[in-house]
Amino acid sequence: MAVLALLALVIVAPLRAQSQTDPQALSRAIDSVRFVAYTPTDLNIVDGQVRAASARQIRQDLLRLRGDFQGLVTYSSGGGLEAVPAIAADLGFRALVLGVWDPTSQQELAAAVRLARRWPQLVVAVAVGNETLLAGRHSWPLLRAAMHQLRAQLPGVAVATSEPFYFYLDGGPPDFLQQQDFLLPSVHPLFQPWFAPENTTQAVDFVLNVAQRLRQQSAKPILIKETGLPSGPQARGFSAARQAEFWRQLCARLPERSGLGVVYFEAFDHPWKTENARAEFGHHPEEAHWGFYRHDGTPKPALAQLRELWHRGRPPACAAASGTPDPAHGH
Repeated sequence: MAVLALLALVIVAPLRAQSQTDPQALSRAIDSVRFVAYTPTDLNIVDGQVRAASARQIRQDLLRLRGDFQGLVTYSSGGGLEAVPAIAADLGFRALVLGVWDPTSQQELAAAVRLARRWPQLVVAVAVGNETLLAGRHSWPLLRAAMHQLRAQLPGVAVATSEPFYFYLDGGPPDFLQQQDFLLPSVHPLFQPWFAPENTTQAVDFVLNVAQRLRQQSAKPILIKETGLPSGPQARGFSAARQAEFWRQLCARLPERSGLGVVYFEAFDHPWKTENARAEFGHHPEEAHWGFYRHDGTPKPALAQLRELWHRGRPPACAAASGTPDPAHGH
């Protein structure tokens, strides 16, 4: 099968060298918290122009998410997202992986340090950059230096970057894996040459195979930051039903192993992402359709499928042992 051929990568001996950071808080969170990737619904970025998120909308978004999720993964510590930790703590979220979009921005790096120090019981990790190397935004030495800077300022907080899975296997810089306190890869079947929207099982097989390879490659905690199928556009073969089936299968089949988890990608649809991604990755209209909620906040079928699994007590890797919806916050 093409998926097996694609994954026939050279596996080196497990890298067990420990960084100076002890990411045990993150490991516990991976085993007990449902994480969702979150970008505020009123944030907008097109042609480099940022319309910042508002604290009011962030609170509305997180009130909606809190019934199903206990953890958040963000992509930036600027653009209004500085308000996320305080609101998340107030609403009872239990873990936050704090994003830093621009590793060259001392202002954003300083914001991440300030927020992690202000909410030490909430911020369990910092993710510096998102597909920065894939997009060619910055060099590895620069990204690595930003990671070192944060690690020195935030002892006890796990620090990593996030790139496609093959950077962690055999496609990254020579010291890429060693520099991560935990692995935060994206594993997107959609971008593989064999991908067909109708073959949901093959897509799930691919994610599970990658997860297994990553476990063989490293003893560090693994949190798959991005995966899934978009719910549109229909003209390209995507649908809400196929998105729901992907997540149903993945969560039913993901092994129950300590230190292995998946982030639900992503909370809301963002129509602006189609145009925003064009300069770096070309025309990808599916970028507007990854959410479990539409942009107006209405839930998609995938969320209903997941709630059924969560109520049955699916293992922590996908459902979190204590992760039943909180009726105090509703849906």
